[in-house]
Amino acid sequence: MTVRERTARNRVWRWARLAVQAAVLVSLAIDTAKLRQRVAGLRVLAEAPPPTGDRSRVLQASEARVDPATLGAARAYAQAEGLAALDLVPADLPVAQALALLREVDPVTYRADRLASGRGACHAVLADDRLLEAAGITTNRRKPTPIELAGALAQLKLHAPASTDLVVAPRLRSDLRVAARSPETLATLHGTRVRRVIAPHLLMLSASALLGRGWGAAALGAWSAQPLLVFAGSRGLRPADLWSYSATRIINEPRRLRAALRAARQLALAEADPVELRRPAYQADLAEGTGRLFEPEASCCPWCGGTDLRVRLRTTDLLQHKPGEFRLDQCQACEHIFQNPRLSPDGLEFYYRDFYDGLGEQLMAWLGSRGATTYRSRAEALRPFGEPKSWLDVGTGHGYFCNVAGEVWPQARFDGLDISEGVKLAEHRGWVERGYQGSFVDLAPDMAGAYDVVSMFHYLEHTTEPQRELEAARTALRPGGHLLIEVPDPESPWPGLLGKWWVAWLQPQHLHFIPVANLRQRLEELDFAVVLEQHAEANRGVDLTAAIWFALNAVAPRDDLPWLPHPPTRLRRLARARMMAAGRPLLYGAVLVDRAIGSRRRLSNAYRILARKN
Repeated sequence: MTVRERTARNRVWRWARLAVQAAVLVSLAIDTAKLRQRVAGLRVLAEAPPPTGDRSRVLQASEARVDPATLGAARAYAQAEGLAALDLVPADLPVAQALALLREVDPVTYRADRLASGRGACHAVLADDRLLEAAGITTNRRKPTPIELAGALAQLKLHAPASTDLVVAPRLRSDLRVAARSPETLATLHGTRVRRVIAPHLLMLSASALLGRGWGAAALGAWSAQPLLVFAGSRGLRPADLWSYSATRIINEPRRLRAALRAARQLALAEADPVELRRPAYQADLAEGTGRLFEPEASCCPWCGGTDLRVRLRTTDLLQHKPGEFRLDQCQACEHIFQNPRLSPDGLEFYYRDFYDGLGEQLMAWLGSRGATTYRSRAEALRPFGEPKSWLDVGTGHGYFCNVAGEVWPQARFDGLDISEGVKLAEHRGWVERGYQGSFVDLAPDMAGAYDVVSMFHYLEHTTEPQRELEAARTALRPGGHLLIEVPDPESPWPGLLGKWWVAWLQPQHLHFIPVANLRQRLEELDFAVVLEQHAEANRGVDLTAAIWFALNAVAPRDDLPWLPHPPTRLRRLARARMMAAGRPLLYGAVLVDRAIGSRRRLSNAYRILARKN
């Protein structure tokens, strides 16, 4: 190697090291500032006499002690604030647990965030008797463990999404046996997310080794001192072990985090493997062949009846990797795109199984809880056209939209309809007043003229006969009522740019792709007047990110799937992990691009139509 080459290599290494140094220090500064802001947002319980006629009770962990003065003040605070559930945070909560709580919960927005996960300090929770009954939480003489208390709080937040909060209780003292410092408790509370919770800490420690001795020591010193900076000057939360924890953080925290990872693995091994439990049933289904999963091939367009069809796309199941090849045809007369041959009832059952429920339920719940902005945008579309009193959300799933829309239109009654049992869960939680389970086409006659608004958000593309669904909506609406529809836009530029990797193709679940002109025309034929058409507002900015994810998933697919004949090998798991790690920078870059172009109408991947029934 020449002198010039060595000089160039050293320069590259120096710049790379500076980049790592800057990234570590900036991320640490941002994290510290965020945590300080959340500490400042914590409200502190003031002493007050207990209210009369209070119907709340306290759930306290096995080693926690809530004194009468704290209980009375908590009841007074909950009544004054209109709260159904209140988590009591000890003022001396240990640093490790306090930091974990603050990273999970923003005290300023927690109460108003109807989709936030229920989190707390795992010491004591005050809850209304009626809420406890609705959430199915029984109280008996045995005090719950911290893990059981955490599960109870999660359920309370689901059933009282806008009236659950947390407050610092100055007189309440923490107990190290209660605190979520043990690896088992940490692993259980975070479940499968434990790696994502722990990863920032381990990356911080690993990156410090690349900074050189001086920079590494400075970074580790700053990281050790972070708790002192976070809690300095706090009037509410003052961890008892603040100085001792900070002094030993560099030694004890890595041990605790590694122990948490081991505990998570042990918990996973102790539980029955849901994949292996499902494998025999899937293998029995596949032994019969895939022919029964499809209907006979159609020779004409299901929208206009045209017979001039062209193949638009051939693809496979890029998300679940279930077997089968799927074809989308396009009508040359009306440009409607549809799956051909279409899934049969057996096919719909097979391909939907473990997608929204079962193995896929946790992912769908996570995605559903991240859509608050989208849900509010949909609900606000009605703002210029009056105040709805009754609203039916068709294809509501678990009712996430209705939960948020109830905040936008508090005077409205929200009902939900879905073929899955999720709608009954939404009814149980109070997110919908009534949950209809079944086919909209079949149930609509009994709802004639009952609703001011019927909404269908990314529902029509899943249905076998979308025009009959529109007719059912007309039946359920009163005269002057509104039908709000949102569907993927097949005329978006994304299908041409990304081909089979476009996320909205979503084969085999999506059966129809309706051009906006076709939908407008059909609505007018049904005596609707289209009063609003939105494109940029309906955009779900994930096209590029999802395409890269699908491509990485195709190169190194998951093989821990019950519809595959054999369990995964250790080597395949390792190869997939390496591929996903290598592709992470591409995914991060795609996220930035998707966000940058999200508000451009020409690049929208969906459209929204609001039509008034004449």
